[in-house]
Amino acid sequence: MIDPVVEISIRLGLALLFATAALHKARGLPRFAGTVRGYRLLPSWMVPAVTWILPLAEAAVAVGFVYTPAREAAVLAAVPLLVLYTFAIAANLVLGRRDIDCGCFASSVRVPLSGWLLGRNAGLIAVACVLLMPTRPRALLWVDVLTVVAALLTSSVLWAAGQRLATAGPALRRLGGAQ
Repeated sequence: MIDPVVEISIRLGLALLFATAALHKARGLPRFAGTVRGYRLLPSWMVPAVTWILPLAEAAVAVGFVYTPAREAAVLAAVPLLVLYTFAIAANLVLGRRDIDCGCFASSVRVPLSGWLLGRNAGLIAVACVLLMPTRPRALLWVDVLTVVAALLTSSVLWAAGQRLATAGPALRRLGGAQ
């Protein structure tokens, strides 16, 4: 069993992640369509539909994580989405196509494919699967609210740092600054 503070922190963190991802894709649909096309895993006639379906699916997952009774359904939707993204990244890495934008971040930020993205997705899948465990019933205290807020702020800062590293790492390697 997991503590309700851990459960709430994970649910809200994943809701924030999926909502942000959906918003970034929806705000830049033409660019996101180019990213989907760039993966070269779908026939061209499917790209427009997938370009719309993925942000809608991510938004639905985000809502599911916020609405407590839909927690398990949100996990059962989030994990296949993350597995799909991981497969698409891995397939292109195997084919040597690393310069494709991953399509995961803000439309103004271009992040090339890397093994780091596979590890990140594996971590997200593992964290989401924690929500399949039952939650230990207990009363929530005021300090629990502070703990959830601190967990969300900390995970957001760590996520932003990871995003920055994913963006800067390839550029540093090209300059000879990172091995």
